[in-house]
Amino acid sequence: MRGRRKALDGYMDENESRAIIEAALFMSSRPLSLQEMGKLIGIAAPGFVAQKVRALQDAYESAGSAIEIAEEEGKYYMRVRQQFVPAVKSFAQAAEISPHALKTLAYVAKNEGVTKRTLFLKLGSTIYTDVSELVEKGFVTTKRAGRTRSVHTTAKFKAYFGQTQ
Repeated sequence: MRGRRKALDGYMDENESRAIIEAALFMSSRPLSLQEMGKLIGIAAPGFVAQKVRALQDAYESAGSAIEIAEEEGKYYMRVRQQFVPAVKSFAQAAEISPHALKTLAYVAKNEGVTKRTLFLKLGSTIYTDVSELVEKGFVTTKRAGRTRSVHTTAKFKAYFGQTQ
């Protein structure tokens, strides 16, 4: 709470704000927007927060880190760099996704852009919970498609399951 109060009072220094952004990206199970990160450090200007994120990305790059901060559709998340995924893939937690959500994810991956209506007809009513879980964990996004929504895999999905982008 102390760091948050400092941010709201405007007394957070450069290193502390960068460390808070880094910690949030590390801890989050989903991609974060510039606005969300800005709230954490008490800065409302997305451009200024974007500069901090770019500086953090550059620091990981210049250090030769196996971790990178990726961006997709204006949201950011941490992931293992593609070249290291084959070496460490076996350490990924298989239980991160519930078994039924994994089945739903497999169907979405095979039928990219499938609608929730089609998922419901093929897999049943639990797909609504599954899709919510998968969106929260950053593996899929949804987009309006008429009266329903279409479901699409994300870059996190591709990195996690070893697909190239």
